[in-house]
Amino acid sequence: MSLLSVRNLNVRYAIAGPVKAMLTGLSSRFIDAVLDVSFDVAQGTTLAIVGESGSGKSTLARAIVGLTPIASGEVRFAGKNPFADGAAGRAYHREVAMMFQDPVSSLSPRRTVQSLISEPFIVHTMREKDLASEARRLLALVGLPKDFASRYPHQLSGGQARRVGVARAIALNPKLIIADEPTAGLDVSVQGEILNLLTRLQGEFGLTYVIITHNLAVVRHVSDETAIMYMGRFVEKGRTAEVFPDPAHPYTQGLIAAQPHPDPARRRTGVVLTGEVASLRNRPPGCEFHPRCPSAQDLCRTIAPRIVTEFSGRTYLCHYPVNRPAQPARP
Repeated sequence: MSLLSVRNLNVRYAIAGPVKAMLTGLSSRFIDAVLDVSFDVAQGTTLAIVGESGSGKSTLARAIVGLTPIASGEVRFAGKNPFADGAAGRAYHREVAMMFQDPVSSLSPRRTVQSLISEPFIVHTMREKDLASEARRLLALVGLPKDFASRYPHQLSGGQARRVGVARAIALNPKLIIADEPTAGLDVSVQGEILNLLTRLQGEFGLTYVIITHNLAVVRHVSDETAIMYMGRFVEKGRTAEVFPDPAHPYTQGLIAAQPHPDPARRRTGVVLTGEVASLRNRPPGCEFHPRCPSAQDLCRTIAPRIVTEFSGRTYLCHYPVNRPAQPARP
C-alpha cells in the first residue's frame, strides 16, 4: 500500500463573483490551477514534481497538506482520509511536514532558532518534552552547532536557514516531507550539501519525500520517480531512471534539452521550447501544449490526448509521443 495516494485532484480559484461574471460575460468565474492529478508515493521513496513557474506545483503541494482547499478528488495517507475529523486528521498533521520555498521568509524574524524548531512540540501539546534539549538534538541532526539555538533568522545564511527549516520539518519524526524548491536561491555547493543532508535523513529515518522543483539536476540526483507538470496536469510520470534517457512527452524532452551543460563546446540538442505558457483563463483547445510543440498536428489542436500507460508503469498525455507509435484519437 502506498503511503500517499492522490486521485483525480482538482484545485480551482474564483476570479469573480457570480454577479460580476454575469455582467462581464465571463464564460467561467474560476481558473483551474490543478486538474485531474493522480499519483502514489511508496514509503521511503522520493517523488519529484517538475515544471515551469506557474505550472501548479506549489498549489498541489499546499493542497496535499491542507493549506489550499481541494475542489474535488481525494487524498489518502496510509489508506485513510487525512482531512477527516478525529484521530486520523490530527495524526496526519504530525506525520506530514512541509518545507516552504523561501528558507528565510518562512521563519518568523522575531523568534529564535530554538523557538522556531521546537514550535511543533508546542502546537501538538507535547508538553513533556524538554524544548532546549530537543532543539540541540535537531540542530545536531542537520549539522548546525548548538549555539545556533539563540540566533535569529536575520543572522543566518541561506544554507543555514534551510537547515533550520529541515530541523523544524523533522521535529515530530514525520513519515512524509513535502519540500517546495529545497535548493532555490542557494549556491551550487550549498545545494549539494542540502541534498546530501536530505538523503542522509531519509536513510536514517525512512522518510518519504515529495520534492517540488524546476531544477532537473536535483531531480536526477535524489528522486525515484518524476512527474512532469504543465498547466496543472501531469503530462508524464515514471521512474526517473527511465524518464531522463527516454522522455515520452515533447515537453519533457524540451525541459531535459534545456538543461545547462558544463562543457561550453557541447552543442545543445533536442526539442527547443518556444513561446509562453498559455493563460489558465483561456486554455488552448485539444492538447494544451500544442501551441509550443514542434510535433503538433491538426489532431492535437482539436482533441485532448488520453492517458497512455506503458508496461513499465510510465504514463503520458500525447498523441504523438517521442520515439513511440502515434496514439489513436479519443472516440
